[in-house]
Amino acid sequence: MKNKALFYFCIKIFVSAILIRWLVQKIGSVSIIKNMSLCSVKTVAFTFISLWLCYALSAWRWCYIVQKGESGHFSFINSARIVAIANFLNQGLPGSIGGDVYRGFALTRFGFSKSWSIQSLFLDRMFGLVFMSVMGLFALISFDWDLMQKPECMMLILIMLAIVCGFTLFCQLDRIRLPEYVTSKVAFLCNMTKVSRQFFGAKDILFMITGFMVMFFLYFPVYLFAVDLGYKLSLTAILFVMPMVFLLSSLPISFAGWGVRETTFITLFGLFGLPNDQALTLSVMYGLVSLFSVMPGLLVYLFAEKANASA
Repeated sequence: MKNKALFYFCIKIFVSAILIRWLVQKIGSVSIIKNMSLCSVKTVAFTFISLWLCYALSAWRWCYIVQKGESGHFSFINSARIVAIANFLNQGLPGSIGGDVYRGFALTRFGFSKSWSIQSLFLDRMFGLVFMSVMGLFALISFDWDLMQKPECMMLILIMLAIVCGFTLFCQLDRIRLPEYVTSKVAFLCNMTKVSRQFFGAKDILFMITGFMVMFFLYFPVYLFAVDLGYKLSLTAILFVMPMVFLLSSLPISFAGWGVRETTFITLFGLFGLPNDQALTLSVMYGLVSLFSVMPGLLVYLFAEKANASA
């Protein structure tokens, strides 16, 4: 198993290296380095703050989801600590252990069942997809009709609509009459369906707002870099494109999304007139900030998590 994991890890490194090398040769490393050098320290600091706010809010969102399903003592501090470590595992050590796998195992230590631990992660991911899709569709109000008719834009619109419609159908899954043998197979999903409907009451408005804020702070660094470097890129264009960037870069085919993310930046932001060198610069800057922003998770693991494990 270890040799197999190492093999897949090397394949991801290879794919990322090939994609990045091809992009750099096509665009030119001198132009990219020059663009990156123009970014101010102040902007970099604000991008870190934006991502850390995103991580804190996502920890609160997951904590809220966990407490909806089963009773147990799980505080925001516990959630923030686990999410910090999980983010580091996803970004800093791709290929060794997934952050979601760690979150699932860690949650069982607080008295939650393995089944609910998995379901809470699924719901957390699913709500994240829905929130970012709704924000992407909302951004369409600022686009002209000619832009929306481009094949690439139509594809993005259809994918986001499919996510929203799929989630709507999922929320009604347990109410659909299915054959008994099918119902037994999807009992796991039906339980999540019942829980998912608990998040749409008037008292859950803070949960909904937090979900959109998580996505906003996750995307906002791209806008900050674009403004600082003088690139003509609107916030609505970023809200529209970034969902597909995250969907594609999360595929397990590259090292933490490197290479795939850069290719997607160039292809999709090019629809809004952003030159290739500027799109690549934004992607590299965003990737570097994202990587270093999760490093506190290593400190949390070394000093907090290990102390709890030995106690």
